[in-house]
Amino acid sequence: MSQVYRQGGMDADVIIVGGGMVGLALACALKDSGLHIVVIERAEAQVCYSLGRDCRVSAIVRGNQQILAGIGVWRYLEADAEPIRAMRVWDNQEPGGIRFDAAEINEPAMGYLIENSCTQAAMHRAMLESDDIEYLCPAEIAALEWFDERVQVSLSDGRVLNTPLLVGADGGRSWVREQAGIACCERDYGQHGIVATVRPERGHGGAAYQRFLPTGPLAVLPMTEGLCSIVWSAENDEAGRLMAMSDGEFLAAMNATFGPVLGRVTEAGERAAFPLVGRLAHHVVRDRVALVGDAAHCIHPLAGLGVNLGLRDAMVLAQEICDARRFDEDWGELAVLNRYMKQRMPDVLSVMASMEGFHQLFTRDLPGLKGLRGLGMRLVGNSGSIKKLLMRNSTGLSLPVPKQIS
Repeated sequence: MSQVYRQGGMDADVIIVGGGMVGLALACALKDSGLHIVVIERAEAQVCYSLGRDCRVSAIVRGNQQILAGIGVWRYLEADAEPIRAMRVWDNQEPGGIRFDAAEINEPAMGYLIENSCTQAAMHRAMLESDDIEYLCPAEIAALEWFDERVQVSLSDGRVLNTPLLVGADGGRSWVREQAGIACCERDYGQHGIVATVRPERGHGGAAYQRFLPTGPLAVLPMTEGLCSIVWSAENDEAGRLMAMSDGEFLAAMNATFGPVLGRVTEAGERAAFPLVGRLAHHVVRDRVALVGDAAHCIHPLAGLGVNLGLRDAMVLAQEICDARRFDEDWGELAVLNRYMKQRMPDVLSVMASMEGFHQLFTRDLPGLKGLRGLGMRLVGNSGSIKKLLMRNSTGLSLPVPKQIS
């Protein structure tokens, strides 16, 4: 056990609030560190099934797949992951488009499409390999109290835990963030994302498709066994209309909008919709508190990069904690946590700015914008070096993020 756990009177070296993918990834990254980790989750997530699959999915980019391999999770996930070997993007208003292919950057895949529940189950299996991780679920926090060298966490069942570092991994409406007095700026996109599993006539061949429409983008992503996951982002009124349709009406709308790229879509499972809101915490750290994942930042899902940012948060924070322990530093002190913040903010801000730029570019109807979009797509598609750089950045391969904790 760690020095703080043995000698500091602490009940845990790190307490992670939130048992979603990012919180569990942080626990898995620390499972061989010798630190005592406690994960607190209010309740197990309810899975919404569509054609027998979790309709909430994530496109884990290639760089983050290597992270999951490095923390011992990928071996439990590989059978459930569909490689995304290519991606085609096109504008509703312009012919042609851009095709990205993993072979162009000498990689087997740009990313992997995985059901969120499968990812969480794999992380649970990896956590069980360590005796130093406690998973408390269902468990609810009644109160937090800050002291100079610790945070006191009082649970609703009467238990009291003390830790030098509390990590908020509890989602976009983070209770930890609120209790820590950290404000955030918010951007309501006026859209809902509709998710479902669909069955196309033809095989997808490991290709993902994204069509930008005036009301929002439609993404069709490859799943195992020839199925596809859709994420249809639409303005609120249009999303309401799509959700109110019968199954037959929705299939007709899907085929009319997506076109015959994969033949007809012959079946669509149950749909779910969620509001699209962007958020950025004014601070991602304060003394004895660090925020990761959606608790720190939420972005538009048009490129599916939200969870990927969170996984990189988890890895950088885990490395900073382990480095601080190695040099006998208190990893809950602001000086240590600021190192995590400084490493992560360039990545977070650049991705958020890119997503906002794409959103504005493809949803605003300004004079000359249509031609500019078409020209930009042709330039990127025809420029090998720019295209490869864009692919390596979007797949996380060129970012200075540890793939495993040393």
